Amino acid sequence: MARAVNASASGTIEVTLSVQSKLLLQELAARGVYGRNVAEVAARFIDAALERFVEAPRLPLPRVRKAVPR
Repeated sequence: MARAVNASASGTIEVTLSVQSKLLLQELAARGVYGRNVAEVAARFIDAALERFVEAPRLPLPRVRKAVPR
């Protein structure tokens, strides 16, 4: 899960969102989900997405058969 936004170690960026995304963020903020306002909610979603993005892939490796000496 994403860590809470740390105001002392944060920066500001400007993004353009679809109307639907903005409305969803507003609804989540109004319900107090993931933050108290749209900026907090958006920041937590961005932090969570970036955290998942940099995680090591969890793909199963194919089994490699060892050659049997004859």
